[in-house]
Amino acid sequence: MAGNAADAEDALNTAMLRAFQGFSEQAGILVNEKAWLSRILHNVCMDFHRERRRFVEPSEVPETESLPTPVPEEVPPDELLIERERALEIRARIYALPLNLRTPFEMRFLRGMSYADIATHLRLTNCNVRKRIQLAYGILRVSMADMRYSG
Repeated sequence: MAGNAADAEDALNTAMLRAFQGFSEQAGILVNEKAWLSRILHNVCMDFHRERRRFVEPSEVPETESLPTPVPEEVPPDELLIERERALEIRARIYALPLNLRTPFEMRFLRGMSYADIATHLRLTNCNVRKRIQLAYGILRVSMADMRYSG
């Protein structure tokens, strides 16, 4: 997310919402939940990147052309509120993780750091970092089972 923490948070929140919405459909089929969640996060980041590229600076467009006005998608306010509440609940459950699990999890999924960089930064082995992230993911998966999307 080009070092933008706000964009990274938005991407993580969006990815978690998409995961909740799709988990009930995929629950019996999933073989590797970590890979599935990573792919969702990757796709969300790519969507954000593409969306950002769609908008050009007015100085780059010749004066003879007029910019098309994007038609905003109307999302009902109640759905927006529910999505925000879910995002806050996800964030609260991430912050409820023990610090030794939360720190590598956030470094991996919020900051997009590699396992090697996390290991170096925390002075742990690469295997230990992977195990801590796996444990955090497992705890979150169990704690968020009650949040499955029902709409």
